[in-house]
Amino acid sequence: MKRWLLALVGLLVGLPLLVYLIGLAVPRDHVATVSIDLVAPPDKVWALVSDLEHSNTWRPDVTAIRLEPAVDGKMRFTESGAQGDIGFEVLSQEPPRRQVVRVIDDDQPFGGTWTWQLEPLGAGTKLTVTEAGFVKSPIFRAMGLIFFSPTATLEDYLRALAKALGESAEPRAIQS
Repeated sequence: MKRWLLALVGLLVGLPLLVYLIGLAVPRDHVATVSIDLVAPPDKVWALVSDLEHSNTWRPDVTAIRLEPAVDGKMRFTESGAQGDIGFEVLSQEPPRRQVVRVIDDDQPFGGTWTWQLEPLGAGTKLTVTEAGFVKSPIFRAMGLIFFSPTATLEDYLRALAKALGESAEPRAIQS
């Protein structure tokens, strides 16, 4: 009986320690890039991706958007969804080509920027979104390595965008 108890205690202590050590070996910072080819012209795509205040109308992962007071002339907003409330700031917008938004909520276990790059593709648009992010906790980094795709959130975003445009285009991950 004592052996079983020791083995159980060893497992309960050893497994989290092993996950933590694996997480220490995973880089804190990452870059993930996903692209999609859309039939819609750049102006129409830009109208959706730059209207951050209303993105909850077409993004199933966002239940509400709340505009916050601007800081140094930069738009700020909070997205509400399954992960709770997350604060963002628009670093730059260059219609209809480029937009950069960053997480400003330091209480989150993650952070970073998202960059949208729109390019004409015939009469349509090639949209590339790059996440330059970080994950603070070694435990979360290990869990991400084991259980999550580094591009899943970006792919879900682009699928929702295509659907909002009445398209069925599929995103593709780009090796960074």
